Amino acid sequence: MATLTISLPQSIASQVDEEVSKQGYATRSEFFRALLRKYFASGTKFEVFSPQPLDNIKAGLKKTGKYNRKFINSLIQGLSESSVYAE
Repeated sequence: MATLTISLPQSIASQVDEEVSKQGYATRSEFFRALLRKYFASGTKFEVFSPQPLDNIKAGLKKTGKYNRKFINSLIQGLSESSVYAE
């Protein structure tokens, strides 16, 4: 069996641990194996990410009326610092 190592933010790792406990998996590895089996069996595929201009993302979020200005600006700031958008 091959070994893979992944890094996760603590908040996600905690959610994984909760699911491991709730679903009765023996280990995190068992959880991820089951998750990957379901992924490959379902034929579901990840979509290729295509970066959009940040101004378009911001306008789209405003247009929904669901998010306040502070949230939108924070999100756009975070995206602008991400490896996809940072120059």
